[in-house]
Amino acid sequence: MSQGQYDDEEASLGENEDIDENAADNCDDQVEEVQEEEPLSIMDPAVFGLKEISNLGKFTVSSHKPGNGVEQLRNDELTSYWQSDGPQPHKLTIYFVKRVGIRDIRFYVDYNEDESYTPTKIIFKSGTSENNLIQFAAMNMESPVGWQQVPLTGVGGEPDGNTLVSWVLQMQILENHQNGKDTHLRGIKIYAFDADAVQPTEPDNSVDTSGLAENQAAARLDDIAQTLAAARLESSETGFSLPDFMRDAEIR
Repeated sequence: MSQGQYDDEEASLGENEDIDENAADNCDDQVEEVQEEEPLSIMDPAVFGLKEISNLGKFTVSSHKPGNGVEQLRNDELTSYWQSDGPQPHKLTIYFVKRVGIRDIRFYVDYNEDESYTPTKIIFKSGTSENNLIQFAAMNMESPVGWQQVPLTGVGGEPDGNTLVSWVLQMQILENHQNGKDTHLRGIKIYAFDADAVQPTEPDNSVDTSGLAENQAAARLDDIAQTLAAARLESSETGFSLPDFMRDAEIR
């Protein structure tokens, strides 16, 4: 083999190595993308003593495509969805039958399935009626897949300040991915504290009352003794003679 042929073969081998390295890098990138697209895992609300209160609300939407309305949003089937059919912002409004204390709000979106129909910018409002709603949260999402949790930190109610007190709750979808016009929302859940939930086991702080009766009896005897002493003092002043059983014992 000539020197020129040898050099050409080495160059060819070097190019093949570069191609293999690039292919490996591409595979790693694809794996990372797949990992990033896995649905977001959120803790079970029951773990925190929460129960769903979505049944206390009347759900309305600003628009919807026939066959893709509130019923499809609320049927607990993540394969179905609400699809808007009108101008932005797309609104989902919930009117509660009474004042509620909301501890958690979750909604389901799937960029892998919906692409340009997937929300990317959302704001949330709450109030006593639809005419006086106040924004309490905003979310910007990039290719979201799975259940998304609305931030409620510091919204006001309860000692920790993380309970949203509401009569009317509204979700406004301002923008979709790839400048999509209409939107898809596949589910929404609203949670409050469950008063009937089993509370975590607390240390036993009960007081041992086995000696309480004895202490109370001793206290009563002390009171009787003081009363008798007062009576004895009073009798000595008036010349009244105490019976023998009421006198102090004498050591003979």
